[in-house]
Amino acid sequence: MSSTPSKRARLIAGIALLIVAAALAAWLVPQRPDDTGAWKGHALGAGLLEQANLEYDQLRIGKEYWLNLPQATNTSGVPVTITKAQFVNLPKGLELIGYKVVSVYDTGGYGIGVRLVKSPNDDITGLPERSSTFTVKAHKPANSFHMARFRVTGPVTGDTSQCRFWYQQGSVKYRQDLRCVNQLRLAKK
Repeated sequence: MSSTPSKRARLIAGIALLIVAAALAAWLVPQRPDDTGAWKGHALGAGLLEQANLEYDQLRIGKEYWLNLPQATNTSGVPVTITKAQFVNLPKGLELIGYKVVSVYDTGGYGIGVRLVKSPNDDITGLPERSSTFTVKAHKPANSFHMARFRVTGPVTGDTSQCRFWYQQGSVKYRQDLRCVNQLRLAKK
């Protein structure tokens, strides 16, 4: 029996080394920014809302509603400045009208849910429009959050699943998607 490794063992060791080297290179090589110049970010979280599914089954065709995006939490040790947020996609049957940034100081805290526009429960429409750019301190939730206003145009097929945030840390721009599942459906007649 020879103490020299067989050709097969050397081949397996060589392939394993190549796999490890490729994985290490992919980890070390910086990602490329997207078409807006933003890098993939990891500084934001949405707390328990990232694990929850909001369900609302009282939509009416032709009506307008407010729906909140997650209240971003800065999970890093450096302040972030949020510059924009939006749903990655709205399901068929919903037409986006626009976004509004509101403050937790105007709403009495972060409110989760769907609100019919111009109803007795609509505490969003009359609020002042806050700056769309706001800073979130390290390891803190934001004091402002985004609301989407949409119109129901027909049966809603599908759910929202991702919300996209653009932000800066220092002079570097980032983009990060957070889970935000909303299961919105028409009211049963």
